[in-house]
Amino acid sequence: MSASSHPPIPLPDGRALPAPAGFPRALELTQSSPRSWEAEPHFWDYWRIVLRHRRTVINVFLGTLLIAIVWSLTARPVFTGTALLRLEKEEPRILKFEHVVRDDAPGEAGQTQLQTYYRLLQSRALANRVIALLDLERHPDFRGVGRRPGELTSAFLERLQVEPVRNTRLVKVAFQSRDPELAAQGANTLAEAFITQHLDEKKEATRYATQFLSTQVSEAGQALQGAETQLSQFLEEHGILFVGGERFGERVGERQALISQQLVILSDALLKAKAERIAKESLLTQATGANPATLPAVLQNPLIGHLKEEATKLEGRYRELSQAFKPDYPRMQRLAENIAEVRQQLGAEIRRFAVSVQGEHRAALQNETELRKLVEGQQGLARKLDSQMARYNLLRREVDTNRELHTALAARLKETHISAALHTSNIAIVDRADVPFRRSGSGTALNLLIACVVGLIGGVALAFFFEYLDTSIRDPRQVETILHVPTLGLVPARSALPPDGDNRRLGEGDGALGSFALVAHESTSSILAEAFRNVRTSVVYATPGSPPKTILVTSLQQQDGKTSVSTNCAISLAQLGTGDVLLVDADMRHPNLHEILGVPQAPGLSDLLAGGVGVAEVIRAAQIPGLYVIPAGPVPVNPAELLFSPRFTQALAILGERFAHIVIDTPPMLGVSDTLMLAPRVEGVVLVLRHGRTGREAAQRAVQMLTSVRARIMMDHCTHMHTILAR
Repeated sequence: MSASSHPPIPLPDGRALPAPAGFPRALELTQSSPRSWEAEPHFWDYWRIVLRHRRTVINVFLGTLLIAIVWSLTARPVFTGTALLRLEKEEPRILKFEHVVRDDAPGEAGQTQLQTYYRLLQSRALANRVIALLDLERHPDFRGVGRRPGELTSAFLERLQVEPVRNTRLVKVAFQSRDPELAAQGANTLAEAFITQHLDEKKEATRYATQFLSTQVSEAGQALQGAETQLSQFLEEHGILFVGGERFGERVGERQALISQQLVILSDALLKAKAERIAKESLLTQATGANPATLPAVLQNPLIGHLKEEATKLEGRYRELSQAFKPDYPRMQRLAENIAEVRQQLGAEIRRFAVSVQGEHRAALQNETELRKLVEGQQGLARKLDSQMARYNLLRREVDTNRELHTALAARLKETHISAALHTSNIAIVDRADVPFRRSGSGTALNLLIACVVGLIGGVALAFFFEYLDTSIRDPRQVETILHVPTLGLVPARSALPPDGDNRRLGEGDGALGSFALVAHESTSSILAEAFRNVRTSVVYATPGSPPKTILVTSLQQQDGKTSVSTNCAISLAQLGTGDVLLVDADMRHPNLHEILGVPQAPGLSDLLAGGVGVAEVIRAAQIPGLYVIPAGPVPVNPAELLFSPRFTQALAILGERFAHIVIDTPPMLGVSDTLMLAPRVEGVVLVLRHGRTGREAAQRAVQMLTSVRARIMMDHCTHMHTILAR
């Protein structure tokens, strides 16, 4: 397979190097969704956070408890004097009439009234009144209060407590002071001052009401006198005189009835006259028309009818004789003269009828005109009488109204004078405040209990806050949740081991680092050795079928423990007895495997990749059975290019035939690209994370970088990276 047939390998700096000859194609991995790695938070997760920051929790708890103890022992005692007031809705009903100031106004709810009283008890005006009565400016308890306007009032109100008694009309007035006598005086004086202030307000309102009512009574009297004067002038102008108990309305009513009756009669007559005039006018129009002879009245006239019959007979006779005689025949001439005479009489009668119709029309029109004048006259009288009645009613109503107003105001003024002399209040003191002998507030035991609760809650909250600020990886669950890769094992720190037996020897001597790197060989019964054997088991069974042959071990930065993990993993694999194990020091920038295993540094891997020596010449046998090592060799100028050369792939192929497992120790990932050159060529990558040192973002970026170079996976549907969380 040629190098051109393989996809290029991207580098962290943005470059892409072509795959060398013999470089196998990276398998396309199938990675499960990140959600499959996530788990719901459990109670023990929160408990581990608390244990991890237990010093913070303990310090906050003890600090809060200490502060509470000091405060309870050094704070001066505070005493509270309490008085009990009763707030009734109404005052005692000594008088029938109502007072000027009502304590329960119409429409005002009782609860609203109580809330008003509560606010008045805490008002600054009442507080200033009590301060003046008790001369608190000179009292030692208020000596430290500033002398600016309002500061003393604010300090007084801070010590005052007004608390209503539930489902009653009682209210507790409490005042706190370091002087027990002042505590009782403050509560009692405030209650008395409140009652006095309430009475003063009522007196002031009554005084103002008296002045106001006096002015209104005077003005109402003047208005009444003016209204009566106008009514008298109106009666004189119209000549109205009342006799006995007679009233103007009764006389006007009788006249209105008479005028109304006459108006009805005249209106009926006017309607009839108008109808008659219209009929005569219609008849006149027909009589003066073109053919008045056809009128029914003309046709019904006996004389006109007789003349018409006579004219008809003569005309008929004339037509009969005209058949035998000529018109100039004497008999014919006499008939013609008779016909003309009859026609002349008929025309005269018709004209006489038309003249009579005109006379009748003029009489009907004159009759209608006279009746209309009479109707209009009666209507004028009725309107005039109505106007006078309306004016009289207006003046009379104004007089009555002013008289009623004057009477009511005068009566109310007298009631106000009487109520001003009556000193009653709906506020009363039920219990006066006694001088307290016991300090108020919570006791020492309660303060300590509150401090314990607050300290514990504050410490836990601060622990979770520190946990939120801590971005390092501290738990294997975080590895699986954040990085979505499985954890091969957990290697404890040497400081966390119990100081006995083999564990004590791990930190002794100058070669402490070397002892830790060889703990799987030198202290086989220690906890660290067992931890590395667990890692070995996870590596062996990480892939089904056969364990991985080539394993790459890396970390994010120096001092994360990758070299110690590489050495101990190689030793643990060699202890299986399945074959020889080769440990390759590919960290050619900071090599130290040769020092740990006690072998020469050169010739080594750099010489092999440079082509100066063969594979057999760089393999060194370690002092551990079954373990061989290839040191790094001299530090080269271009380690990344040497690791990317085809010789490394060829060397792996040759070494894979000879050794059962090959463990490669590579440089840290952050900052250099050496690990990314080698990751796609091995069968498994082990990422070492340092507990409490490795950041989450850095670890995620490392996983993304390994994924970007398509590192070889050990089996399908499995992630290609494993992590070891080193403490």
